Amino acid sequence: MNMHFRVAVGICVLLSVLVILPVLALPDISQVTTSSHTGQVWVTLKNINGTEAPEQVAVAYAVGDVSEIPAYAVSENAGTGFVTITAVDTLPAQNFMITSSPSALNAAPPAESSYFINTVTVGRTDEPLLVNNVNFAVVPATANYYADLVPEGKQHEWIDVDWKDPSKDISLMVYAPDAVFGPYTDVADGRKDGRIFLDVASSQNVTPGYWFFRVQSSLQDRIHYSLNTYSA
Repeated sequence: MNMHFRVAVGICVLLSVLVILPVLALPDISQVTTSSHTGQVWVTLKNINGTEAPEQVAVAYAVGDVSEIPAYAVSENAGTGFVTITAVDTLPAQNFMITSSPSALNAAPPAESSYFINTVTVGRTDEPLLVNNVNFAVVPATANYYADLVPEGKQHEWIDVDWKDPSKDISLMVYAPDAVFGPYTDVADGRKDGRIFLDVASSQNVTPGYWFFRVQSSLQDRIHYSLNTYSA
């Protein structure tokens, strides 16, 4: 594709009701590229509402390159609940309008073209997942935002937030280009283990493009954590 036709991408989300996303600008977003590091592990996938039997499968995956969005690129309106994330590329920006709505944790089984939310348990510890080896920290009353570029032709986007301390908790929002999921906390998968490991899946392939993540402390305490994403 001609470089002059590349455009900036971004997202503006409403955290509780219908979400309207105008695409604007984000520092360093042009540096986000899908990692070439790949692997294969055995995992157990379980529908998050517990209505489906766990499925154990061998999964080939690619590690995502998570990029933290600097605070000056995020604008939060406490009155309306809108959060605006600006994304900028090296070329002039153009504006788009995208509409999506939140997904309920215990909604009825989705249509074939919709997303399924599963939890992930790695079944083979002798074949550990590859990780980005980047650590973050979130402080009370603030939120950290991240971006990841999901390639085309993938049926799963995994998001793994791990803080290893079940006495503390983190909430996670997931903003796909066409849907919003969350908030999720430690017990979303039925286990309190200091980890949120989600699989956003679709039989029609997940929507490619920039996905955004919001991580916030649920307690009055600073929490250190890692954030890894995987496309499969």
